[in-house]
Amino acid sequence: MIHDFYHNTRSEIKELEARIKNFDTDMQEKESNHRTQIKVYMQKVKHLEYEHGNNCDRVKIDGQKVMKEERNYHTDKDKEMLKDKKKYKDDLNRDDQQNQGEIENYEKDLDGNLNDLEKGLNLTRLQLISNYERKLIELKEELELRMKVEIHEIEERKNQHINDLMKNHEEAFREMKEYYNDITRENLELIRMHKDKLEDIRD
Repeated sequence: MIHDFYHNTRSEIKELEARIKNFDTDMQEKESNHRTQIKVYMQKVKHLEYEHGNNCDRVKIDGQKVMKEERNYHTDKDKEMLKDKKKYKDDLNRDDQQNQGEIENYEKDLDGNLNDLEKGLNLTRLQLISNYERKLIELKEELELRMKVEIHEIEERKNQHINDLMKNHEEAFREMKEYYNDITRENLELIRMHKDKLEDIRD
């Protein structure tokens, strides 16, 4: 039996050693693949950095070209705008003189309309004041009447509440009186019983 156990143990040890050896082999292969991938990625990074440098140079050259064109365009546009500015300024002075007379006439018309509107507004204001004063008097009368009604209702509720309190008090007093009468009756009965027992003891 010990021999079998020893044989089995040796077999398991050999299997474990074989598995360890296979695991080491796999580890070495994976490490080799990993190094290969690192080299590939490093080459890709160098290639991308080279392309990035070329693109930066190209963008810089294109940017300088565009800036030069934009500067020339801006100079030409500035000259044209100065010419247009002088033209527009002359037109503005001419239109300003022409519109000044029209504005004066329009202001006169507006002053006349403003006076008419002020008269109409004053009349409307007086009518509104009269209407609201009449409504205010009506509201005061209505509020006084409503206040009297509410005071009467409050007095009725107060009287009803007082009657309920008196009724509840009388009922509670009656119940308390009955309770103490019962206690007194029981105490008298106990006293009588104790007197009878005391007389029996004395006898």
